[in-house]
Amino acid sequence: MRKKEEREAAEALKREQELREAKRQQQRLNFLIQQTELYSHFMSNKPSSQPSEALPIGDEMTDDQGMDLSTAEAGPDDQEEDPEDAELRKEALKAAQDAVSKQKLLTSAFDIECSKLREAADIEGPINDASVAGSSNIDLQTP
Repeated sequence: MRKKEEREAAEALKREQELREAKRQQQRLNFLIQQTELYSHFMSNKPSSQPSEALPIGDEMTDDQGMDLSTAEAGPDDQEEDPEDAELRKEALKAAQDAVSKQKLLTSAFDIECSKLREAADIEGPINDASVAGSSNIDLQTP
């Protein structure tokens, strides 16, 4: 009876470890897919014949514009690609654009919150803390 309980406990521990490993592998895969989508998004928007001109931050391309750009950059051999591959490319581009737009929203929300906190700190006035006194004279390059 005791050995049976020990065996069941060992099997439960093994299953739990396998689940943790599978979850970790899935997270790693999702991370790699996300990075690949972001890379493909930025590379598809890279102008090939123009000098390096950055798009304004507020400008975003629609799915159709992004696909037109990737089609224009594609060579003659790529024009005969599999429809399934084209659909996957569209989905990857859309996912990358969604990820970029979400990140821009998060960044702007963070910037707004930081500016509010800075304004609130400026209104309250400088902190007269003895531990902070003279800290503005510190040279961070050569401590």
